[in-house]
Amino acid sequence: MKKRFTLGIGHYGIGFKDGVNTVIYRNVKAMMSIAPHIKFVLFGKISPDYNNFLKPVQGKLEYLNIDEFDPAQAAKTFGSKSISEQKIQDYIWQGTNIAEILLSKLDRMDVIMAENLGIGIHPAVTYSFYLYSNYCHMKDLGKKFVYRVHDFVQERRENFENFKKFSQNPFEIVPNWHDVLYPNTPNVKYIAISHNDFSRLVEHGIDEKNIFYVPNCVDEDIIPADDESKTLRERIVRKYNIPPDSYLVLYPVRCVRRKNVEEAIFLTQLFNVLAQEETYMEECKLSGKFHLLVSISPNTGDDYDYTQQLRKFVAKHHLPVTIGVDDLVSLKRVYNRKGKIEKYAVGDLYQSVDLVVTTSILEGFGFVYIEPWILDKAVIGRSVPIVTPDFQASGMKLGHMYNALLVDNQDFKDIGKGQSPNKALAMRLSKIPKLKKARFVENTIRKNEVPILATLQLIQHESKRKKLIEINKGIVEKTYSKEAVGRMLYKVITE
Repeated sequence: MKKRFTLGIGHYGIGFKDGVNTVIYRNVKAMMSIAPHIKFVLFGKISPDYNNFLKPVQGKLEYLNIDEFDPAQAAKTFGSKSISEQKIQDYIWQGTNIAEILLSKLDRMDVIMAENLGIGIHPAVTYSFYLYSNYCHMKDLGKKFVYRVHDFVQERRENFENFKKFSQNPFEIVPNWHDVLYPNTPNVKYIAISHNDFSRLVEHGIDEKNIFYVPNCVDEDIIPADDESKTLRERIVRKYNIPPDSYLVLYPVRCVRRKNVEEAIFLTQLFNVLAQEETYMEECKLSGKFHLLVSISPNTGDDYDYTQQLRKFVAKHHLPVTIGVDDLVSLKRVYNRKGKIEKYAVGDLYQSVDLVVTTSILEGFGFVYIEPWILDKAVIGRSVPIVTPDFQASGMKLGHMYNALLVDNQDFKDIGKGQSPNKALAMRLSKIPKLKKARFVENTIRKNEVPILATLQLIQHESKRKKLIEINKGIVEKTYSKEAVGRMLYKVITE
């Protein structure tokens, strides 16, 4: 019998709707079946709905709430000063306090996996792990730390500016930001979810032998076992006044700036124009109506402001776009006391649509490139060069996706570059009404002829679409299953 041990998995917020929590959910499910001798403790700011995330089981799966992990709590601590407004002294004071909490509350954990500390949204938490991992090494406590990298702070300008407050001074009281982000003591290992991230960690001075490539996984359990998904489609169509014969195009993301949702709106409207007009070449002709669905609508902060700006534009121009269906959809199905579905699952949402699109400009991993295929849905749109090569290297066929969408001789995502975020967004949105002009449409197709024609053929020809789905589905099921990835993860935490 294998020796029991405790694995702690920490994140700023546990049980919330985001990509990292999806990864945690799937990894825990996989390892619970692979390694029943492991006790899991999920720690961080715990969601009020955590029972709907992973059901706690005494002695097997437990939760540990640490309010201080919440970035919003950090602001409250200093009289509502935002993290950007706080000084290095504030980060160090908070971080030292959190490190003492870790020392006390994580005492019984053998392996501690820290999720996404490098994104920089809460410098004090990252600093606390720097202190705690160093302390455990110096005291030879035998604890193992695994930092899983989902994002790099250098790609988040405001976050990086905050982190650069960590700098050496003549008295060496304040550690350098680089040391805080990338501890290099022997008890710290790293997981890279892409080969690009692996290379970046090496560039940051981490020894290759301490970095493990472990991609994220899909979860075949999201495939609905019944045909209730069709009732979700009916409810979406009815609730949002969508013509029943519409071709539903899903962008399965939270509506945030880096997801570049305006480009998905542009593409959807381009499809509608190609379905309505009679003047375009035969290979560009589509039929029907196209309606874009964006999964999750933010409720606060800059992301909410961004979403509202999109909504106002959509309403003004009467565009077939719905942002936010999360009142109907959750991670898993939720039933009422009578056994009726109150909320549908992610798999139901995929099954209820016709096509999946992504126009994101920045991804840590990119679930959207692999997950829809296992539900027999093709993915179109923008490739992210730092992540999609991994999928193609595994054998997936993604040649129909584009690295740039040239609109008026500029990549759509770069229109307005150098302007304020809201002005840049307005400049990109201004390109959408121009799709009413035949010359503009013809120029856009000509500048992007190869990927646009390849995409249109997938939409037009079911046989081509099915063949591509069959190829990519087979690769995903073999390479990115939760069992395959779970075994890779288990090896990392037990070595």
